[in-house]
Amino acid sequence: MMLSVEDLRFSYGDHLVLDGVSFKVNEGEVISILGSNGAGKTTLLKSMCNIHRPQEGKIVVDGKDILSLSRNDLAKNVGFVPQTAPASRMTVFDSVLIGRRPHIELNAGEYDINIVAEVIDSLGLSHLSLRYLDEISGGELQKVHIARAIVQEPKVFILDEPTSSLDISNQHMTMHMIEDAVRSRNMCTVMTMHDINLAIHYSDRFLFLANGKAIAYGGVDVIDEALIKEVYGIDSEIIDHRGIPLVVPMNSKKYNHRSNHHHPHDIHDHLDQGMPT
Repeated sequence: MMLSVEDLRFSYGDHLVLDGVSFKVNEGEVISILGSNGAGKTTLLKSMCNIHRPQEGKIVVDGKDILSLSRNDLAKNVGFVPQTAPASRMTVFDSVLIGRRPHIELNAGEYDINIVAEVIDSLGLSHLSLRYLDEISGGELQKVHIARAIVQEPKVFILDEPTSSLDISNQHMTMHMIEDAVRSRNMCTVMTMHDINLAIHYSDRFLFLANGKAIAYGGVDVIDEALIKEVYGIDSEIIDHRGIPLVVPMNSKKYNHRSNHHHPHDIHDHLDQGMPT
């Protein structure tokens, strides 16, 4: 199974937001979309979900253009987790069960109940099953939205900034859970990320956008100082940390202060404390 995005173009009126974006994702693979604010990242995701209707291009999964599917069939193929979603007076279990709606004809069956319970448990939410959404934390609510998309059993899993509201511990915990769900269910996964170093740690490949265009696409080998300068407009240094490249901005006053005082190990010690082993 493969997801193929072909020459996608989208405009808001006369403003071109996506300009011929193309890339492919294999099953069980995680792709991070990176770029500065306004580069077109969220618009690309919403176009892939048919929330925004692109003016040109195709999004093909298993030979089917998902933009031509009915709403129900689209939900069977694509699971979407938005960056923010309001809490409601609904229990965690019932909220996740909504993700089964495309597969349920009349009433939820045994399989529907079992898969909801399984996914809730895998995300560490079992103790909250009967709690209302407006009674749980923001991080817990984000996990509920992820669980709801997973129980759709989609071929394509799309997440918009899944860690944006989480502290560093919950960021890594959530990314581990996303990674486990993707690998075990062989979903083609595309997510937007602001934190490039977090994306590097949990992604297979990277799509860099600038002014609506795909500037680079590939593995960690495409990430260098010139690309970071082109995409984000900053000078940086790429440091190898236990075999994983880390992007260190060079315009940081704190970094420059340390460099001027000849403490070459300080930045490495800081990174060692912040990254999981």
